[in-house]
Amino acid sequence: MARFAAGILLASFCLSVAVGSASARSWHSDDTAALVGGLLLGGVAAAASSHDHHHQNQYVGPRPSYGGAPFSPSAGVICYPNQVACYNNSGTYLPAWTSRVF
Repeated sequence: MARFAAGILLASFCLSVAVGSASARSWHSDDTAALVGGLLLGGVAAAASSHDHHHQNQYVGPRPSYGGAPFSPSAGVICYPNQVACYNNSGTYLPAWTSRVF
């Protein structure tokens, strides 16, 4: 929320500066295009930053406990429930088997 408010404040400041400096001379279409482009860019930046947060009071439960003895779902594959990981006989991690089993 603070980022959004800062974005609005910045956009209004830019608008007041652009209008204040443009009052000394005539208003051109280039000025309008720059002003509209700046406001659009500020709006997009404010919208993008407002969704980049996490709720501090949102409960994220613990992952399920898979405890137990190691097992082999296939030849040459050993899965360790305490580690929630599967390896081949030479000790190489197997992400495909890990996601399939756990």
